[in-house]
Amino acid sequence: GTTYQTQTSATMTDNDDNTSRLGESLSISTDENFVVAGAPYTNAVGADGSTRFLDSGLVKIYIWDPSTFKYGLLDTVRGPTDGSTLNENANFGWAHKVSEPGTSSVRATPDKYMFVSAPGHDNDRGRVYMYTWGVGADGSTYDTWTQDYTIEAPAGGYRVQANDNGDILAVSSLAPGNAGKVEIFIKTSQSNDGSTQNSFALSQTLTGAASDGSSLNTAFGDSIVM
Repeated sequence: GTTYQTQTSATMTDNDDNTSRLGESLSISTDENFVVAGAPYTNAVGADGSTRFLDSGLVKIYIWDPSTFKYGLLDTVRGPTDGSTLNENANFGWAHKVSEPGTSSVRATPDKYMFVSAPGHDNDRGRVYMYTWGVGADGSTYDTWTQDYTIEAPAGGYRVQANDNGDILAVSSLAPGNAGKVEIFIKTSQSNDGSTQNSFALSQTLTGAASDGSSLNTAFGDSIVM
């Protein structure tokens, strides 16, 4: 039979305690160019470079190197911050998905989308952040994920899935009274209207129950796949 061997291991030292839980969430992009590991309990540093926000979270992005046949660290992404306490307990990196449209996508293929959830944002109102792949500071190398759009999903972001094209997004939430729910968002721009900005609109809501009145039964959407 086939024997699997460890090619590389990943750790982090970004936190000021030992509660980061790197790998609490883990995903691989649709054409295997990226592995994303979430550490949603990291007390991440804000934009000022010194202030830490309790359990604000982050993700580590690893990229495939065809010369070594290993994934190496590409970047660390923290949740967008305005310097307020809205970032505390946001748990950015709780769930994520990278979509690579087309077939046989490689590093230099421009159309790539990353979705990262922060279900605890603003007292559990929840958000999903969209990032696009592009050329970095040197003007020629594809090596940068840029935050492009924010999807407001009430109490959402517990789980996130997207299709290969990155134009259909499923976001689950722990919704008391409905046994949980899954919201389907569809891209409404950059498809046939000439827009240069991404946008999504809520298309459908799936619930575990129309209304069961329970404040405890919230497991519908605990896991989703697309």
